Amino acid sequence: MGYVEKLMGQGEKAVFVARQHWTVLVSRIFSSVFTFLVFLAVGLASFAPAVSPILGFILLAALILPLYDIVVAVLSGLRGRELFGRIWMPILTALFILALSIALFVPGANVIAGWIILLISVIPLAQTIKVFLDWYNEQYIITNHRVMSVRGVINKHVSDSALEKVNDVVLEQSAIGRILGYGNVEIITGSDIGANLFSRITNPVRFKTVMLNQKDELVRPRAEQPAPATQVAAPAVVEEQPGAPNIPELIQQLDELRQKGVLTEEEFQAKKAELLRRL
Repeated sequence: MGYVEKLMGQGEKAVFVARQHWTVLVSRIFSSVFTFLVFLAVGLASFAPAVSPILGFILLAALILPLYDIVVAVLSGLRGRELFGRIWMPILTALFILALSIALFVPGANVIAGWIILLISVIPLAQTIKVFLDWYNEQYIITNHRVMSVRGVINKHVSDSALEKVNDVVLEQSAIGRILGYGNVEIITGSDIGANLFSRITNPVRFKTVMLNQKDELVRPRAEQPAPATQVAAPAVVEEQPGAPNIPELIQQLDELRQKGVLTEEEFQAKKAELLRRL
């Protein structure tokens, strides 16, 4: 049983599952894939003695990036710990690039530099895999009771909104979104808690339609149930039963209640007149 199935209640089932569009994945992993390919190409080319000096010059030119960060931090007026916190990473990066570029110029050392670069290429590759797993495990699920948002590979984050609380659904699609098949779906509920905004999901029109259909099927059976009949109490009918006290005894009892202060004079006279009319 998967993680999503464990979240389902009794009689609950998934009706529609959507993810963010593949363009979101491409935008997230583009830089990591590009970095991996660059490091891979540089690392493999470093084993060729004729090419390694050229790569050394390229790496020396790349020193301008960390040096630029260091100069900007110094000119911004930072001092002490703030300055050190800003420049320690660019300094290490510059030293590492400098060491690799020098190694590429030294005969025999270029092989060691090539292996180091290949090992470094594992970092953007791992980042690419992580981003893909995060994208794949981010699901937007419509069940017959609620709409859910599930995120995370190991550490899970789940939010949901009951279909009964959905007041309206807003769909936004740009021209490119309509061509490629993605858009934003916002759920408007009576509170800010729950799953409310799904950005750039696949097939948003179908997502909205299924959600509204499921809400209608959930609410309709309750609306079709007959309203409970209003219970109207029938007025009590006072009938003289055999063996009931006679009128004079009732008047005497009412007089005793009047004397004790339970009945007022007006109440006593009204009850007395009512009993006398029964004679």
